[in-house]
Amino acid sequence: MQDRPVEGGVYREAVVGQPLSLNPLEGATDPLSNDLTRLVHAGLVQVIDVAGPEPDLAANWQITSDGRTYTFHLKTGLLWHDRQPLTTADVAATVAFVQSPSFKGPSELAAMWRRVHVETPDSLTVRFTLDEPYAPFLEACSLPVLPPSMLAAGVGERAARGGPLPVGAGPFRVVEINEQGIRLARHDGYSGIKPYLDEVQFRFFPDNGQALLALRNGQVDGALAPNEAVARAAGTPDTLVVNSVPTLGHQVILYLNLRNRVLAEGRVRQAVALSLDRGALIAAAMSGRAAPAFGPVAHYSWAYTSGVEVAPDPAQAQQLLDSEGWTGGPTRAQAGQPLRLELAVPGDDRMVALGQAIQAQLQGVGIQVEVHPINTLDLYRERLIPRAYDMALAGIWLGAVDPDPYPLWHSSQATDGFNFASYRSERADELLLQERLSLGQEQRRLALVAFQKVWKDDAPSVVLASPIMTYAISAQIRGVRLGEVPDTSARFQHVVDWYVQTERKPAFLP
Repeated sequence: MQDRPVEGGVYREAVVGQPLSLNPLEGATDPLSNDLTRLVHAGLVQVIDVAGPEPDLAANWQITSDGRTYTFHLKTGLLWHDRQPLTTADVAATVAFVQSPSFKGPSELAAMWRRVHVETPDSLTVRFTLDEPYAPFLEACSLPVLPPSMLAAGVGERAARGGPLPVGAGPFRVVEINEQGIRLARHDGYSGIKPYLDEVQFRFFPDNGQALLALRNGQVDGALAPNEAVARAAGTPDTLVVNSVPTLGHQVILYLNLRNRVLAEGRVRQAVALSLDRGALIAAAMSGRAAPAFGPVAHYSWAYTSGVEVAPDPAQAQQLLDSEGWTGGPTRAQAGQPLRLELAVPGDDRMVALGQAIQAQLQGVGIQVEVHPINTLDLYRERLIPRAYDMALAGIWLGAVDPDPYPLWHSSQATDGFNFASYRSERADELLLQERLSLGQEQRRLALVAFQKVWKDDAPSVVLASPIMTYAISAQIRGVRLGEVPDTSARFQHVVDWYVQTERKPAFLP
C-alpha cells in the first residue's frame, strides 16, 4: 500500500501589504499581483522552470518558416471562472487592450504587442502576424488572457479594494477579497492539470515581523522571509521547510552613465568593473541575501557564457587608470581635476549599505564616490530616465526567461528607453538585432555569446548580484518544489502538485 495525494486541504500564506491592482496586465510591477497572476490567470502558453514555452490555453501552434506568423489552436471547452466560454475573441480583445493608447501597464509590453496583427479565423484559432521576426515572441504569448469584464479602465484597482471579483482561466479562482486577505478556490474547469488543494489563501500583514510571527504561531502555512536565519526562527526542522534560491531573472546593476565625461572612457569603466569584489559586497551589505551575477544574460539561460565572469583585480584597475592619466592619491586626479563621481542609490537600508560598500572598494583604487540616497521612484524618474546621474544602483527585471537584452542595451533605447547607461555600440546593435531575427536557437546563442563578449569588453555597466528568495513553508504542505525561479512569483509554478491529504492505495494501482 502507498499513500497517494488526493484533493483537499488549504494552503495559507502571509504576505506583506496588499495588491495595488488585480488586473495582471496593469499590475505587472506589483509582487502580490504577480503571485495572483500565476494562480488565477492563464495564457496561450506557460513557462515552467525557465524552459521553453509549453501549452496552457493553446493545444498546439505553428510558426511559419519566415518567423513572422504564429497560429495557435485553443483547447476545446475552455471556460472562464464564471463558467462562460473562452474563445479566440477573448484573446484578440486582450491584445487590443494592451495595444490601446490608454493602456496603463508597462510601456515595453505595449510597444511589443503594437507590432503584432491579430486575426481570428474561428473561435478556436488565432493568428498573430509580426511586422518582423522576433525570436522571443513565443514566450510573449504567455500574456494572461482576460475576459471582457477585466478589460475596462480601473477594474483591477476596484477589484483590489473589494469590488467585483476578478475572473481568469487559471487553476484557482478568486472567491473572496476583504481587508484581511484574498481567498482562492480550485477551478475545476481549468484546462491544465488540476491542483490537489481546495484553497489558497493570502493573508495580509503590515510587515515581515508580523507575517513571520503568524507563521510561527500556526496561523499561516508559508511566508517569504528576509533571510534563512529569520525564516528558521519561525519553526523547527520538523515543522518548517526553508528554501533559499536566487531569483536570477532580477539583477542589481551598477549603472555607469556613458554621457559622463569621465565614464565615457572605456578604460575607466573597465577599472570600475575590476575594482569590485561581488562576494565582499554581498557579505558586507546584503547579509548573504544575494548571489553574485555577471553580464546582461541571466545565468540560467541557454545563451549564458561564463566568459562574462571576471574576478576582481584592483591592481589591473589601477594600471588602467594610470594609462588614462588619472594618477596620485588618495584620490586620483587628471590635469588637476579629482576623480570624483556621484552614486545615486535607492533609499532603502540594504541598497544604501551596498552603495557604501562600493564607495569603499572604489576608494581603494583612488576613485572618490559620494553616495546619494534617493526615493526609488525618484531614482528612476529624476535620474535614470533623464540620464541625469554619474553612477546609479538599480534593481532590474530582465523581462523574460527567453533572453532578449535588446531593450536594456540597444542604442535605439539609449535616449528614452531602458538603456539607462546610454550605451552605443554598432557591433552590439548588430548582434542584438541578429539574435532577435534569427529563427534557430544555435544561431541566437552564437549571437548572444558574441554580444556578451562585446558587452564585457565595453563595460557599459556592472551587473553585481541577483537577490535570493527565502521561502518558508509548513512541512504539512507536501509535494512542494521550487525549480528554477526567475522571480518570486515563480514559487507557485508547481502549485498544482502541492497537497495536504492522502489516501492509501495498493502500489499496483495507477
